[in-house]
Amino acid sequence: MNTGLDRLARDICFRIEDELRRSGIFYRIFSRVKSIESIEKKIILKDYANSAENKKLQDIIGIRVTMYFEDDLPIIYNNIKRRFNFLDESIDEIDVNIFEPHKVNLIFRMTDEDAKEVQDVAVSKYSFIDTTYEVQLRTVLSEGWHEVEHDLRYKCKNDWIEHSDISRIFNGVYASLVTSDWSIMSIFEKLAYRHYKNKKWEALLRNKFRLRIMDGELDNRIISILNNDNDLAKELYKVDRNKFLQQIFTDGLRIPLTLSNLIYIINAYCLHDEKIRLLAPEFIKNNKKLYK
Repeated sequence: MNTGLDRLARDICFRIEDELRRSGIFYRIFSRVKSIESIEKKIILKDYANSAENKKLQDIIGIRVTMYFEDDLPIIYNNIKRRFNFLDESIDEIDVNIFEPHKVNLIFRMTDEDAKEVQDVAVSKYSFIDTTYEVQLRTVLSEGWHEVEHDLRYKCKNDWIEHSDISRIFNGVYASLVTSDWSIMSIFEKLAYRHYKNKKWEALLRNKFRLRIMDGELDNRIISILNNDNDLAKELYKVDRNKFLQQIFTDGLRIPLTLSNLIYIINAYCLHDEKIRLLAPEFIKNNKKLYK
């Protein structure tokens, strides 16, 4: 059965990636289809056959997006909820007094075409399979922990009964990874500040905005403008990265992210400097999403 749905999983994965790629955010994306053994085990475990609420298996196809940086998670979360057929979500609330993992899982409704393919392949045999798919959001650092936890604790709950002390320590490993996520962001922020103070504008852009930027150097004319305008340079350093990236998603912007183009986009959204605007290529100056 998986052979028929693997291609569909890849197609869904590609559509999500097409939305994420244009932002320049660092991420990895994976897809998987539940095995027949896993489906049958979960049907028995959740007792779908006798469910009074007509519960259905919602994650026959799963997509996982792992981000390099913790602060990119809400940006991606908000964007894919808006762009696709969002149905439901499962998000753990954070209790400051307990070491527990924090999961962000979203359920989306398939398109009619995709749903028909699932029904043709799977529902004829497994009537409890829904035409939805799950998207899990993780950071790169927490990804490995979640894999281990899923296979060796979640699936083996009896092994952990009466061993809550060890389970808590295991959760503590996750807590240390959350701290490391925030430490990494702080490191890049400090590095960006040093480059700002030293007028290293290319390095500032790379470490402040933390995006996949195409090869190429920053236009020397932009460097000259920033070197001679301390107030403008300070405004550049103080740009709210998350608001800036969210605006790119909201506007559906599709512009190649070179260092110079990044400055032109930042200028259009945040700085509004006429000298920089005049340097921008015509396809950017004439972009109605940037200059409304």
